[in-house]
Amino acid sequence: MIGVKDYLLIQYKRIFKLLPGMICMIALVAILLSAALFGVLNSEKYKSEQIRYKLGLVGGTENEMVDLGVHMLETEDDMQYVLDLVQFEDEDEARAALRNADISAYIVITKEFTDAVDSMTNDAKLKYYATSGQKGISNVMMDEIALVATNIIVPSEKGICTLRDVMAEEGYKKTETYMAVYEIFMAYVNTMLLRGEISTVTELGISDGLNTIEYYFISMLLFFALLLTMCSVSFFTGKNNGQYKFLAAKGIIPVQQVMGEFIPLLTVNLISIVVVLVIANAAVKLVAIDIEISAMLVAGIMLSTVMFTSMGYFLYETLVGVINKVLVTFLFYIAGAYASGYFYPKSILPNLLQRAGELIPTGAAFSYVGGVVADRNFGWPVIAMAVYTVGFIAISVLIRKRRISW
Repeated sequence: MIGVKDYLLIQYKRIFKLLPGMICMIALVAILLSAALFGVLNSEKYKSEQIRYKLGLVGGTENEMVDLGVHMLETEDDMQYVLDLVQFEDEDEARAALRNADISAYIVITKEFTDAVDSMTNDAKLKYYATSGQKGISNVMMDEIALVATNIIVPSEKGICTLRDVMAEEGYKKTETYMAVYEIFMAYVNTMLLRGEISTVTELGISDGLNTIEYYFISMLLFFALLLTMCSVSFFTGKNNGQYKFLAAKGIIPVQQVMGEFIPLLTVNLISIVVVLVIANAAVKLVAIDIEISAMLVAGIMLSTVMFTSMGYFLYETLVGVINKVLVTFLFYIAGAYASGYFYPKSILPNLLQRAGELIPTGAAFSYVGGVVADRNFGWPVIAMAVYTVGFIAISVLIRKRRISW
């Protein structure tokens, strides 16, 4: 007499016999999704987020105040995080670099400007050159740099020299004058360096608090976990209602039949996703991608795989015929992934579709894993995933009971 353990063992043997073909399909899916992720990371949109602007400098910086301003921009000011200063010997070299898009703009430090600094006047301005088509934040930023150099260096030097002359006329000691000059100089420096503190900058990310690489890394992993069950379609072929009735007559009730098939399928899917995560972790370290594959992230992907496997089992149990199983399941997966923002940020979708996409299984999985990475509250997605998993298995048991009763 066939027992539950015997049936479970038979299903393990069946699915492991199919493993070579499944591995080939899994490898193909992994290659395609890796190529998609590579395309995202090498897209112009992603590269534009990583850019550091390059500003050319033409002319001498021997003047002490000019040299000080350049030094602070490179080492102390907030601009050091987005700006590289490139020194050029002459303007022709800088103009060629601008035409070749090697720099964003260039500034000419003229002799008239340095003379104006020395004479403590504000008559001469820096010459700032950019391409005629340059627009947006980069142009605003370059204008700010030019204005800082023109409007801070000259007045600050004038203030320092005026203070020194007044204190000398009033008969202050040199040590007192030195300390006063030092204090006003540091006040000028702090004024320039603290420009960035007049506002608070909060990086919200591409969506749900995730940056581009985190967003698409998670979406590709989840989409891979979603497609895993499709690689096991042959596991569901060759079965009919007569076999189910025979098993029921031998004492293996519908819930035991379903779990005896679901557990081996889940085992293979979990093994596959673990292998993929190991490879992904190695790839992240190899190419120095700024994302941490933490234990919580791994747990999130694993829990998502459990839910996706139950959903795939439910679909294959419901649908009849190999063509129907593959075609309908694939279209269902694509629709769910699209609505949940796997391919594009959810912000581009209508509000109603965004809300619906968050509530369906693919959206619950993304909310949970995304919440783990972005350090958000992810309580409700865990509950939703558990409900979906139990619900899919329960409905599959009911469908199996109905087939046996036919």
